[in-house]
Amino acid sequence: MLYNKSITATVYIVNNGKVLLHMHKKYNTWFPVGGHLEPDELPHEAAIREAKEEAGIDITLLETENVPYFDIGRVDRLPAPFCLYHEGDIEEQFLDFIYIGKSAQTEFLPMIAESKELRWFSREDLESEDIKVHVKNTALTVLNYLRK
Repeated sequence: MLYNKSITATVYIVNNGKVLLHMHKKYNTWFPVGGHLEPDELPHEAAIREAKEEAGIDITLLETENVPYFDIGRVDRLPAPFCLYHEGDIEEQFLDFIYIGKSAQTEFLPMIAESKELRWFSREDLESEDIKVHVKNTALTVLNYLRK
């Protein structure tokens, strides 16, 4: 059986104790920014590019404690993401490289074809809004991690 394997990069962007989510055009629900890797692109490069395309902001990917870094020759250090492997229906599988990023920018300027509905969510907003459980739990975990 042939599978369509999707490799994506996602970034939970944080600013002032809030996390950025956007209304996904296809699924009509709140998601962090992210998308498929382009040819010859590393996952962390895709996360940075997607933040620029989908939100119009510059980000810095955070180093996470107790996660190793690997020297791959193209960059000094490759930020190690946490990964999610998900088998959707029998025709599609996902491997998502998930990063934590920070941005000093609070205003959005998404590219023309991107979602125009972006919002910074506080802990309270995440708890009270109708957000998919895995997105809500990951966003809360990221905010808690950064509180340390």
